[in-house]
Amino acid sequence: MKVLIDERGRKYLVEGRELHTKQGIVRIEDDAHRASSHLGHSFVVLDPDIVDIYEKMPRAGSFMLKKDIALILACLGVGAGKTVVDAGAGSGALAIFLGNVVGPGGRVVTYERNRDFAERAERNLGLAGLQGVVEVRVRDVLDDGFDEPDSSADAVTLDMKESWKMISEAKRVLRRGGRTAIYTVYVEHARAAHEALLKEGFAEVRTIETVTREMEFRRQGSRPKTGRVGHSGYLTFGRKV
Repeated sequence: MKVLIDERGRKYLVEGRELHTKQGIVRIEDDAHRASSHLGHSFVVLDPDIVDIYEKMPRAGSFMLKKDIALILACLGVGAGKTVVDAGAGSGALAIFLGNVVGPGGRVVTYERNRDFAERAERNLGLAGLQGVVEVRVRDVLDDGFDEPDSSADAVTLDMKESWKMISEAKRVLRRGGRTAIYTVYVEHARAAHEALLKEGFAEVRTIETVTREMEFRRQGSRPKTGRVGHSGYLTFGRKV
């Protein structure tokens, strides 16, 4: 698999040896650093990394943005060899970054109640080479809870409707000192999650919204891009004590 970047910066994830675009047909040779289409357009050829996979993988349902994923990874503090339980896999966006961080010695179990979404997540995890690290399970955890035994997880992430109803179950599977991150779209849901964490005795409870601004630099001047993403969701964190 290769990632190709065209003259305008557009990116293509290619699993075979040939790419068909409006700029022509590109044939990719082994160990090539560059390739040209039959119409003469130039492409940079690279081995894809986890960011390329995230940006170009097929998507289903809502999709967590990198700005929120980055803050989750930083605030959970998970690393190599850790165990993470994730609820609400979607297309696998967060699970891919979690799996990349915990590595082959770690383990991520991600739950998804929608079978079609779960199958999409499994395919995307395959693109990222994380099948042996991340396991996708089809289950409605609101009804049936997690499979994991008590105090077995270093972190729990929740991205699902009525996530505040899963706080006691998250507490059960977390080890002492383990952390949870909850992603919610609406502020009322963020408040419900925040209050549920406090009620369950979690420490270091806080809710954050991240807003990023990409800059553009032109000959006439510099400024933030006008098409920036504003609100995506709220992140609520807590620590089991």
